[in-house]
Amino acid sequence: MKRLSRPRRSLWLVLGLVIGGLVTAATVAVAGLQPADLNFTPHSESQMTNIDVGRAWAKNYYGAHTATSGPNGTWDTPLNLESNYANEARSVAEQSDHWLAARSRVPHRAIVLDVDDTTLTTWNYELYSNWDFNPTTNAQFVGLTGNTWTGNMFPPTPGMLDLVSHANALNYAIFWITGRGDAQHAATIANLVDDTAAGLPNIDTVTLNGKTIPEVDAGYVMPTPIDIGHGGFADGLFTKPPIGSYPTYLDKPEFCGPYIHTGRSCPTIQYKSGTRAYIESQGYDIVADLGDQFSDLEGGFANKTFKMPNPNYYLP
Repeated sequence: MKRLSRPRRSLWLVLGLVIGGLVTAATVAVAGLQPADLNFTPHSESQMTNIDVGRAWAKNYYGAHTATSGPNGTWDTPLNLESNYANEARSVAEQSDHWLAARSRVPHRAIVLDVDDTTLTTWNYELYSNWDFNPTTNAQFVGLTGNTWTGNMFPPTPGMLDLVSHANALNYAIFWITGRGDAQHAATIANLVDDTAAGLPNIDTVTLNGKTIPEVDAGYVMPTPIDIGHGGFADGLFTKPPIGSYPTYLDKPEFCGPYIHTGRSCPTIQYKSGTRAYIESQGYDIVADLGDQFSDLEGGFANKTFKMPNPNYYLP
């Protein structure tokens, strides 16, 4: 997901956690069934859920009923692996696993994954920030305090380690495409795999706001090597380049071309679909694409998409 900045970041909570039946699914996304209409204007309070109630529901969903938010809150409590969230995430991972296993003879098979809230879960940061994204504090959870490596804090998403390990055993190429910027490339590898795999010093604990927690090396396999076309990276983790540094394969009218030539940031759908197109141009067949945002999944160049649960924010 795009984590250095979240233009138009819209909490699922702020969107209203719209109650099915009050507003048709054709107008507003309900519980992740389809993309939300950010231009929808509720006609009455009854078409929304109170924001404080929404936060309470989110805590209940993550099995953190008594959690408190903010830097001095209970963000340091480990992710509840028996929560409804964890069960739903594992269910999607299992569905994906069945799909991949049934297609394990597809030539040059590959799987594409998003990072935040697809393979790493950022619930602790949502609590810390009270659902108010700030790039500086978020970077501390990613593993950077300024430009200093300080260690990762995001745990693996329930069910996803088993999925990726099985896909690797079935000889799938494993690629990640994230909206995190190039500056967070090494820190992201450190969180997904381990610190030394990223060429960084091994860290055992992280201290923030007087709280010390274990540093997280999720233990995923290394991404399949591939020249990602920018930043000198060749490890199969596609981080988003800064404006002015987009690779040539994205400079096409259907992808990032119009934005590249006007000095603008490429939107997520065009950036991620263009990157998937590039992966397939290198001879791979993307059998499955997993993401927690619809913008991770739209734009084609994948045989099937799987939507991971994430009620905390919405990225168009």
